[in-house]
Amino acid sequence: MIGYAFNSIGFGFGDLLLFVFSLLAGVWVVRTWRRGTLTCALRLVTVVVMVLALVPFLMLGLAFLAAKSNAPAATATQSAPGLQEIAMNMGSSINTQFRDTEPSFTADGQTMYFNCHDADICVSYLIGTWEDGKWTTPERLGAPISTGYFEVEPLINATGDKLYFQSTRPAGRLKGNPLLSPFVTSSLFIPTYLAEDKLDVSILDGLGLGDVWVSYKVNGIWSEPQNLNEVPGEPPVNTTFHDHCLSFSADGNQAFWTSTRPGGFGGNDIWTSRRVDGKWTAPENLGPNVNGVGDEHHSIPTPDGGALYVTTTREGGYGGEDNYITTRDTEGKWGSLVNLGSLINGPGDDRCPAWTPDQKIFLLDSVRAGGFGGRDIWWVYFDEVMGHTQSFNGVTNLDSRIQISNDVRLKLHEGDKP
Repeated sequence: MIGYAFNSIGFGFGDLLLFVFSLLAGVWVVRTWRRGTLTCALRLVTVVVMVLALVPFLMLGLAFLAAKSNAPAATATQSAPGLQEIAMNMGSSINTQFRDTEPSFTADGQTMYFNCHDADICVSYLIGTWEDGKWTTPERLGAPISTGYFEVEPLINATGDKLYFQSTRPAGRLKGNPLLSPFVTSSLFIPTYLAEDKLDVSILDGLGLGDVWVSYKVNGIWSEPQNLNEVPGEPPVNTTFHDHCLSFSADGNQAFWTSTRPGGFGGNDIWTSRRVDGKWTAPENLGPNVNGVGDEHHSIPTPDGGALYVTTTREGGYGGEDNYITTRDTEGKWGSLVNLGSLINGPGDDRCPAWTPDQKIFLLDSVRAGGFGGRDIWWVYFDEVMGHTQSFNGVTNLDSRIQISNDVRLKLHEGDKP
């Protein structure tokens, strides 16, 4: 368990050597002070050495805090009153005691990439039908995809040879710096996060925060990932703030992602860019109907582009994070978010909606009773979910379903606010 804890913060052999030198420096300071009389210069040197020796231990504490902030909330032991557990767990072949989240599929629906082992990316293959629930043992995508850094939120293309994902590895002028190990960047997450969250400024080039990266599969081998800003023809996603949760419209000409950059309405906001005449437009915030004072992330557009599923934390939900839907009118304006209801959302965290390419299965990751310990991947039939294109023809019918859903929800929770 101790080994896993250190692995979760990217602690490697080089970092161990840093602590050995720090301990040796501490021993030198103690022995020097015990000698008694010290010159002013030597006193100053020992104080400086002592401070430097304590820095790695401060970094260790910050790294563990960062790891804890990425961990799921405690699993609920009971369902909320009046809610029925309908979603199905994908089972022990996929879910473990750790974080298993954010599924993405190739066109045939038989290959699934997902976040596994808390901070890695895995792939698994379906054997038989979905209802059979037989998946191959997940294979961890090793380097250069999964490294000691935090790699999550895979988005695979239809043909399975292009993979987008979030990573905290250093980018830009800091890319490839041997001193910026996974442990060092993990320890910097807390100060960089607090700077952007409380002061709306970026420090240290956003070290410890995530960017979107992309890799290509060539002759069965994944290429060295590139920061999306370095790849011609890709949307302008990354900044020195936290940028993640990328998705695309069905035609590939509109990108949606999450960012903490200035100009938003809260913490994480949903942003978008369109490809017009081969060029991506400047990023636009989706506005106050979608983004609020809390966090909105993992926005997934429906195939017809008329609706967007979003995960958010806000008042009036069923638990921690809930999944919502918004629709846009003929002028392209997004409406207010509407909670997907008790089929999808429960008393714990429910987030990161996805679906199979045939639009038969709707998936989410959740912290709820019946899971395996951390965040698990769960599923329901998509035609039972608000916004499914086979259940509703156009925005008008969807709006009617939203109103019905709200009426039913009010009755279910009369006198018992979720």
